[in-house]
Amino acid sequence: MIMQIDLPAGGLPAVVFGAGPVTVDEIEALAAGRARPVLSGDPAFADRIEAGAARLKRLAGDGDAPQRLFSWHGAGLDTPFTPEQTRAILAVRLASLCQGGSGAGMDALRRLAALLEDDAPPALAAEDQALIDRDAAMTGLACLAAVRARSLCRLAGRIAALAAVALDANAAHFDQALFAARPYPGTLRAAGWIRDDLGQATGAVRPHDLAPLRCAPQVIGVLADALPWMIGHIELELNSAGGDPLFQDHAGHLRFAMEGMKNAVTKLADLFEQQMALVADACAGKGLPPGLRSAAGGHGLKALQASVSAWTAEALRLTPDAVVHKAGTGMIAARDCLRAVELTEQVAAALLVAVRQACALRHPDGLPRRLGAGLLDCMARIAELVPLAGAERRLDQDLRRLLAVIRYDGAALLCRARMAVP
Repeated sequence: MIMQIDLPAGGLPAVVFGAGPVTVDEIEALAAGRARPVLSGDPAFADRIEAGAARLKRLAGDGDAPQRLFSWHGAGLDTPFTPEQTRAILAVRLASLCQGGSGAGMDALRRLAALLEDDAPPALAAEDQALIDRDAAMTGLACLAAVRARSLCRLAGRIAALAAVALDANAAHFDQALFAARPYPGTLRAAGWIRDDLGQATGAVRPHDLAPLRCAPQVIGVLADALPWMIGHIELELNSAGGDPLFQDHAGHLRFAMEGMKNAVTKLADLFEQQMALVADACAGKGLPPGLRSAAGGHGLKALQASVSAWTAEALRLTPDAVVHKAGTGMIAARDCLRAVELTEQVAAALLVAVRQACALRHPDGLPRRLGAGLLDCMARIAELVPLAGAERRLDQDLRRLLAVIRYDGAALLCRARMAVP
């Protein structure tokens, strides 16, 4: 579910195809319905596209080549993509065709752009080639995975800081000098996010204590450092001509990026599960009640903790590189990566429920004002979405609300600092 939040007045922003490179963020915005596709009005662009279409007709020997090509590829049989995924795939296909050389004329591009704007896009199966090619499918899913993985990366720093507050952890664990001894840029950045959130907070000194908190920057930093080159591979594929009749690529670069992204994202899920265990454990919780149950008693968040373990196990099961060098394996890697991202988002939503409960139990009169403004703002947002679990109740609606926010743009909605009031 995509939440339509903060849309600009006067209509949706345009993503122009044929005027320059398209980014993963633009593909995600089109998929989510936060942008609209527009073809370049440059006459040179139209001339280049029509010249490519004419070359295909000459090679085929008749004017029915495009239709026959589409008919030949209509052999899909799988669970259809979601509307969001379908729009991402159509957007990638449009970007690819706009490179020229793939045989589509301007009329075909206009029809594809119209399909992309449709509120009810056509149902495409996972191997359906009638409107797309395999490259477009894997790249479309890769764009969605990359944008959401980047958001999760930033969100993981915020969650680590919230867990540290809930557990009265020592902010000195995130001192810049400690991480400067092994200065991976992503790790330094993640430690800085947590340090800024904790502000001048202090906690009892416990050397080598709370490893899932103390070592969080190292786990987050792997994904933070890898995402730039992974997104670079995706955007190179996105802005390349691909698929028949030009050539059939085995997608080794993109498959490698997706396998690496999947691995790094599932490590976040594993980190979240360990942090969940800390805040819910009677011994590690430093005075927090077992299962984070309230004064009303009951089992607290034990059922939620069990769900977290199940989601994490499923995500980690996807981690091994299960693909071989065969046609379609890039698509498998992208699909598995997106599934790993979805599961990790679910674990993140559950942990946000837990740290919201833990912080309220630790600080019943409100969080200390010495904490970072961004963290205080984030907790206020979470409190609006998730009521305190005073007694045992269903949590699925709370989780769905948080998940919608995370999938819309968790980094922007949960990690931006409050604007100063004039």
